[in-house]
Amino acid sequence: MKFFLSLLALGALVGLGAWFGLAPHRAAAKAAQTKVAVYVSITRPAGVTDEALTAEFTRAIPIYARVPGLERKYFTYSEAGFGGLYLFENEAAAKAHFNAAWLERVQKTYGVKADPIYFSVPEVTAGAAKVAPSAANVATIVEIKTPWYGTDGLVKKGLRDAIPTYAATPHLIYKYFTQGTDRSFGGIYLWEDQASAEANFGPAWHERVTKKYGHDGKVTFLKAPVSMIQPVKSEKP
Repeated sequence: MKFFLSLLALGALVGLGAWFGLAPHRAAAKAAQTKVAVYVSITRPAGVTDEALTAEFTRAIPIYARVPGLERKYFTYSEAGFGGLYLFENEAAAKAHFNAAWLERVQKTYGVKADPIYFSVPEVTAGAAKVAPSAANVATIVEIKTPWYGTDGLVKKGLRDAIPTYAATPHLIYKYFTQGTDRSFGGIYLWEDQASAEANFGPAWHERVTKKYGHDGKVTFLKAPVSMIQPVKSEKP
């Protein structure tokens, strides 16, 4: 009997050792699978019109379609800058693209320093707008500071639980659920048009966020007239 109990104890110890030994590897594997979004904004050269930017964006689609690991790019601009919102299949692919050579090229071409902003993307969903991207599209970046009690697991669960809500949101084409390096959470949205985006993030939205989290959220509006979207990869059997 003692021998049997000893075997059980040994088995438990081996099992725990295997779990704790594998846990970091499992965490690393999950992190490697997490999608990553990157926002880039470069100072807009004087005299460059919206029409000129849109034309350049359209010409650049084939170039970005060949970027390894890039699933989507919304070409964006505002009054102050231009650039894009990227969705990569993982962090390694994102950092391989935005490498030292890329930063140097931007500095040399535009005379300004680029500062890509990274977000982890644990979830994505299509919205209720079953339409193809168009020149009227507007992208929004939402950032809300995580409350002190908000653990990573709690935030991820909240994002996951919100998927059905955004999948049914009118005029929303697509959403990346995001987490920032500054403990913020939120999302990157692609809307049918400016009016749809503004209607969603009106006074009622800001009031609701402030009441729920104790502070307001930040919303950035960007024109997104051109999109590069790779076909969805088929799942292996």
